[in-house]
Amino acid sequence: MKFKYDKEYYLNVKMQPLAGSSFTNWMRLLVENRFCIDWRLIPRALYVTSMITFITPFRIYERIKFDKKLENVKISPPLFIVGHFRSGTTFLHYLMGQDKSLAYVSTLETMAPWVFLGSEKLFKEVVKKHLPKKRPMDDLEMEAGLPYEEEYAIANFCPYSLHHGWYFPKRLYYYFRRYVLFEGVNKEIIEEWKKWYIYLLKKITYKHDGKRILLKSPINTGRIKLLLETFPDAKFIHIYRDPYKVYLSTWRLYEKILPIFSFQHIEKEELDRFILDFYREVYKRYFEEKNLIPDGNLVEISYEEFVKEPIKTLKNIYKNLGLTGFEDAKPAFEKFVEKHKDYKPYSYTLTDEIKEKVYREWKFAFEELGYKK
Repeated sequence: MKFKYDKEYYLNVKMQPLAGSSFTNWMRLLVENRFCIDWRLIPRALYVTSMITFITPFRIYERIKFDKKLENVKISPPLFIVGHFRSGTTFLHYLMGQDKSLAYVSTLETMAPWVFLGSEKLFKEVVKKHLPKKRPMDDLEMEAGLPYEEEYAIANFCPYSLHHGWYFPKRLYYYFRRYVLFEGVNKEIIEEWKKWYIYLLKKITYKHDGKRILLKSPINTGRIKLLLETFPDAKFIHIYRDPYKVYLSTWRLYEKILPIFSFQHIEKEELDRFILDFYREVYKRYFEEKNLIPDGNLVEISYEEFVKEPIKTLKNIYKNLGLTGFEDAKPAFEKFVEKHKDYKPYSYTLTDEIKEKVYREWKFAFEELGYKK
């Protein structure tokens, strides 16, 4: 059965993240996907093309003005938040982003990664006009200056990102296998991926005068080894959640973002299989690779513990990772928590059929993370 979109989404063209890409990257993706775009979503592709054309002079200007300056920028060991989609990573990212001693990649910087150093004022207004007030999949606010997933920026730099599977969902598995697990990928592509990651973090470091960068990407949960190869002294916070809730909430995520982002349709059964496979493969990889993280550089917390006592949990994170600045940032943390104290997660119906399927597929994770059937 095809995963159908409401008619309103076919002319909703202005929220596609690739509008901040380069013409080269856009053409590579179109060729790679054989220009396979559903005819009802052609307006979205035309909008992306027009925005990329508009951005191009600003992109060229920024590279000429800043790339030489970025060559000698030293990146402080990053702080990575990892964990599956819908496990509390965003709320943790927003909350820790209140610490002014840390830098982060903002929504603006992910959507317009080519131009935020030289033309921030102009493109901040553009991004603000295109953002919804709330995230489509939950009730958390969206603003151009709030923390966001750097993976969107990587996807706008190069073809090596899972997010291109969100834009071209008929090839979800292709992008997942190649650019999350990096299976069957040659060394040159891996080095190219690292190069773009470093380039983004150099731009953020330059903008924020050398501060440590707080990053959040659920996709990185399956890339621990690669991240350590690139940033050996990086620190990690892993947040995890009841797998049943993760499954149901991940379905809601895709129900909300695919109609906004994609150029194609996908079968519901294939999407369900992908959700199950992604969680299983990424967590198996994480459990294998987390032991590579040096002692003192990894903290693991449960979503349930975090939302119950967020300030106490944060204090333990700072202490266990040897981070400074908690006391200075504590008033900002408390203010943010107070602002969101009435936030209520979406309610789901957990059927016996779903219970059996999720437990059968993810039993290893229930056992490893300490959740019961």
